[in-house]
Amino acid sequence: MLHKTLSFFILLIMGLTQVAFAGGDQPEPSQGQSFRIGANHLQISVQPEHFSSGVTPEIIVTVTNHQTGAAVLNADILVQFALVASHDMANMAPAPTTTSIPHNMADMSNQVVATPPTEEEGGLDFGEPPPVDESIDLSGFKPLASRQQAGSFSISYPISKPGGYTLTLAVRALSGTTYPAPILTDTTIDYQPPSLAYFYRTLFSMGLVLLTLIVAILILAMREGTTEIGARTNLLDIPWIKKFVRSSWYQPLFQIPTLIVFAIIIYIGLVDVQKGDQNIATLLTWTIWWAGIIFTFVLVGRVWCMMCPFGAAQDWLGRRFSLGRSFPRPLRNIWLSTILFLALTWWDSYSGIVNNPAMTAWLMIIFLVTSIVTALVYKDRSFCRYICPLGGLIGLYSMVSPVELRSRALEVCRKDTEKGCIHGTDHSHGCPMFETPMTLARNNYCNFCGECVKGCGHNNIVLRFRAFGSDLWGSTRGHMDEAYLAMVLVGLTILVTAEMIAPWQLWIDAIIKALPLADFGVVSHAGQEKFVFTLLFGIGALMVPALLLFLISALVKKIVGTDHNLTIKEIFIRFAYMLIPVGLSMHLAHNVTHLLREGVEVVPALQGTVQRLSGSPSNNELWQVAPLMGLESLFWLQMVTIILLNGLSLYAGYRIAKTHFGDKAWRAFVPMALLAVGFMLINVFILGQPMALRHNH
Repeated sequence: MLHKTLSFFILLIMGLTQVAFAGGDQPEPSQGQSFRIGANHLQISVQPEHFSSGVTPEIIVTVTNHQTGAAVLNADILVQFALVASHDMANMAPAPTTTSIPHNMADMSNQVVATPPTEEEGGLDFGEPPPVDESIDLSGFKPLASRQQAGSFSISYPISKPGGYTLTLAVRALSGTTYPAPILTDTTIDYQPPSLAYFYRTLFSMGLVLLTLIVAILILAMREGTTEIGARTNLLDIPWIKKFVRSSWYQPLFQIPTLIVFAIIIYIGLVDVQKGDQNIATLLTWTIWWAGIIFTFVLVGRVWCMMCPFGAAQDWLGRRFSLGRSFPRPLRNIWLSTILFLALTWWDSYSGIVNNPAMTAWLMIIFLVTSIVTALVYKDRSFCRYICPLGGLIGLYSMVSPVELRSRALEVCRKDTEKGCIHGTDHSHGCPMFETPMTLARNNYCNFCGECVKGCGHNNIVLRFRAFGSDLWGSTRGHMDEAYLAMVLVGLTILVTAEMIAPWQLWIDAIIKALPLADFGVVSHAGQEKFVFTLLFGIGALMVPALLLFLISALVKKIVGTDHNLTIKEIFIRFAYMLIPVGLSMHLAHNVTHLLREGVEVVPALQGTVQRLSGSPSNNELWQVAPLMGLESLFWLQMVTIILLNGLSLYAGYRIAKTHFGDKAWRAFVPMALLAVGFMLINVFILGQPMALRHNH
């Protein structure tokens, strides 16, 4: 029976693979063409490079100074398409372009040379400019309109027939300067039937996710019992590790470097160039730190909290000058942390903080001051436990980590009268996160600071590896604040990732057209977009996932009958932890794009920062580093992440159902599993879409 089942799955996977790559020979849209003209590095970017029939293409032209990154405003640009005859297609060069440039342009040198673009730009080298032709007829050209983004212009240009086209841009004015003869640029653009590669690839990925569900159910059916975990290695039994954790320089060794780096980020954010893609403050904070730190939660729990500079400031100042008050009891949860996290996420959609160096620096200053003030009034790390906007998120994701700090034997703790791990000793402090090490059963609020290791006089604290995600089903505690945040993260990660894909703007425009926003005074397109995002944020992230889990919980309550006394609220709370890997998988898939594709931008940004602050010549070409991973490889890395965490979610759900519903576990598990897989399929669909031409971090 088993070998027949496995054979069936192998054949099914092979079939899906064939389907997935059936459309692979069709070209996928590129990110567009860009080129430079003139000694002052004028760069014109045309997007996209390929068009799909059946949709009126939108031509987007961006004009910037490549050296400074400044947008060129007040441009007068026209465009014209000309279908290339079929007998000319074979002789049509795929990339050559002709540029006509007047020699008396005011903002360019007399000897105008087209600057070849870098490989990363994917641009075109126009060579030497031809003679000026001031008699060009522009009557067949269509003008481009300014877009909301500075230096960006666009037009919806109807094209009726597939084939190869010559696209001609005529630039008549830039930055208010009108030229006696237009700058003409010509290139070839394909207008072909739309590729089905994304559809087939997404179908294949969804098939794999569904197979994960089926295989997981089969495995669970064949393995009703659970395997007892045997004795595990205590890393603190290794002498040098124990000595390191118990030493007085264990925490400062991590805290001082991070504090220095954050101080540099604040300084650079305030004094250096205020461009998000050129200032290392924004790149290090949002593209490197924020994108990469999520992976540390999964691997080593909330170790980051131990080394966080805000936490270090609380330790150093609070232990000496704090009033030592207890944090207000009604706020001893993560509701405040969740509200601040959601407020910052929503605010970024309005302010674009991730692209604003000064705002990024001031945000860090505000957090630092708030953490210090909190430490001076309240005990220990009250800011980290109850206020930090990332605290709740870090706690939930840390439940997946395979590392834990626990007591070795509860009996030893009970016999100990000093309780140094709680109250501290002459050479240690009590737990700064208000945890009780003797009963610690999950990772949510342990930051591995090692104070309990130093304070335990009976060598009863262990640092060991455990199964990934065991806190999800092994913890006996569950709380509504954590359960709600888990569901919010499911919806929020879908929403912010959807902003990165090409269809996003079409969806937003469709919603704008469907709503009578002008009747309510929301007239500008930018205001309408922000209103729609707020609507999606409030409904799609804050309400829908939690509502779906509540409805499924009510269904489970009805299915299992009255044999079990869990209320709908309790079922909701228990199974919300099952869905933590769902939100985590999308969060990782989202962030890995920024980390591996955009993280390399820090190299030219760092070089530019050094040049500006040191007074070095600024005309040196900045280094351009290729992304660490291609789009196709990145997609499959995302799919592996989705599938693995999907399996963890299903396994956690089954263990939770088995614990609380016994012989009726399957009745409770199947509806929850379908909900989890439904979210996973949405994630796969979003990740399978082509990336937008531009998106924020």
